[in-house]
Amino acid sequence: MKMAATMLLALAAGYGFGARTLPGQGAAARSAAALIPADGSVRVLYSLDQKQNDQALIALIDDAQQHVYFAIYEFTLDDVADALVRAKERGVDVRGLMDRENAATSYEAGIIAKLTAAGIPIETQQHPDGIMHIKALVTEKAYASGSYNWTSRATQSNDEVLEIGSDPGLRTAYEAILEKLLAANAPGAAQSAAPGTPSGTYSYTDAPQHIGETATIYGTVVNVHTTKSGAVFFDYCTSYRTCPFSAVIFAGDTAKFGSVTRYQGKALTVTGPITSYQSHAEIVIKSPDQITER
Repeated sequence: MKMAATMLLALAAGYGFGARTLPGQGAAARSAAALIPADGSVRVLYSLDQKQNDQALIALIDDAQQHVYFAIYEFTLDDVADALVRAKERGVDVRGLMDRENAATSYEAGIIAKLTAAGIPIETQQHPDGIMHIKALVTEKAYASGSYNWTSRATQSNDEVLEIGSDPGLRTAYEAILEKLLAANAPGAAQSAAPGTPSGTYSYTDAPQHIGETATIYGTVVNVHTTKSGAVFFDYCTSYRTCPFSAVIFAGDTAKFGSVTRYQGKALTVTGPITSYQSHAEIVIKSPDQITER
C-alpha cells in the first residue's frame, strides 16, 4: 500500500514515469531527462506543482538535434533563451515567432537581442488585426503547448498548464502550424506577391548587405564541413570566423543531398532567405534545388 501511494503521488507531481532517461547521466542531467516525454506519450504539467515548467521546455530544447520552432506571446526567461542559443550553436535550426506589440517592449528587448545576436531569426506576426497569442514549441521529437508563457510569473506564481508530448500526430500538427506561421511572417512575405522570389544575385562578399532579403549568392565553396550533430556548412573562405557568408544544411535535411563533399571546390549559387548568424550572413539550404553549379 505504501509503495502504491508513493507511485500515485509521483504521478500527480508530473515526474518521470514513462519519461526517457539516459545511462551514465549525473543527477542534474537525469532530472532534466525525466521531464522529456516517453516516445508516443503526452503529459500535462501544472505550473505550481513543481514550479519548473521552464525546465521542461529546456529539456526538450537540449534534446533536439535537428530543429526547434517556437511561437510565444510573452518571453522573458533567460534560461530558456540560453537553451535556444545552445541549440543554435550545436547546429540545430532554431526559429521563432513573437507578438508584434510585445516584441517592441523594453521587457522583451534583452531576450530578443540575445537570440538575434546568436543568429536565431525572430519574426513578428504581419497580420493587421489581433495578437500572436500562441505559446508552443516543437522539435523533431516532441512538442510543448498550453497556457504557459515563458516568464518568471507564469513559472512561479500563475496557474498555468503545459502539455508536452511526443505523440507523432500531435507533434506533426504543431510543426505544420509553426512552419506555416514562420513562413507567412518571414521578412518580405507580406509585401511580396511571390514569397521566396530572389531579389537579386550577389557575390558572397556582398551577402551581409542583403540580410533579410531572399537572394541568390554566388562564390566558390572552399570547404564542406560536417559537424558532430550532422549539420553541413559550406565555407567560402579558408577562415570561417572572418568569412562574411556561409551556407548550412541542417542534419534533418542532409539525406536529400546525397554526398555533399561533391560541392567542395565548386563555384555555386545558393538561393534563399539571408539571415545573420554570429555576425555572418547565412542561407539555410533545405532543398537541392536551392543550389546551382555555375
